[in-house]
Amino acid sequence: MLTNALVTTSLGFGCLYPLFFWVNDREVVKTGFYRFNLGFCGVIGGLGVVSLWRIDAVTFPVKGLVTFWFLALLAVSAYFWNRDRIKWFSIASTSVIGIIALFQVQNQLISYDWMLQVISILSGLVLCASIFAGVLGHWYLNVENLPINLLMKATRIFWGLVTLRLIWNLLSIMIGKVTYLDVEISLFRFIQMVDGLLLSVGLFFGTIFPFILLYFVHETVKLKSTQSATGILYVVSISVLMGDFAYKYYLIQYGLAL
Repeated sequence: MLTNALVTTSLGFGCLYPLFFWVNDREVVKTGFYRFNLGFCGVIGGLGVVSLWRIDAVTFPVKGLVTFWFLALLAVSAYFWNRDRIKWFSIASTSVIGIIALFQVQNQLISYDWMLQVISILSGLVLCASIFAGVLGHWYLNVENLPINLLMKATRIFWGLVTLRLIWNLLSIMIGKVTYLDVEISLFRFIQMVDGLLLSVGLFFGTIFPFILLYFVHETVKLKSTQSATGILYVVSISVLMGDFAYKYYLIQYGLAL
């Protein structure tokens, strides 16, 4: 189960993270920003690809599709490695291939449920947005005269994604069902049990806590205090990561799409 969680998280990060380059698509940022992010994305995605080849439950064609996506990502990364500006469409095209490959992997490891697939993408976007916003905020500490609207845009996108996830989580708790010990019970009741306790931890650290902190990030960025905002974003990123692992456990163990 741990390997499955590692693979789906790594592949999700690798294919979704490049989409956030849209935030600064029209702005010139120092080359090092793209080098770091493309390299970071490649390392995490590569970890997922290598781990995937060790899982027998995934068929060879799916493994081949994932490998093709990763090679396409490396090719695009190499092309833009020394450039101050990238073409977002080129980066996004590799993400489309990656998302298709990720769907196939999740079909074979977890479930064919389309709702689960959609929510898993939302979950991946939240994780990627948290890390991208943190990295972008850190860049303000090293580079002078970066326009504040970049960090503001990244924060608002992140906050919007967390809000969508919070709404979905609350709806799921109110009306959702889960099969526990061969008996279908409400998700609200399940959270009150010992086996559902970790889910409440994931809900708090993965959604509620980040939602609250992002308000303070937003207000801090409005004051152009990028250093303080970045510090809070670091805390939010760690919180989202903790929550994501809790969500992944219940996704794989109980098929819960949260």
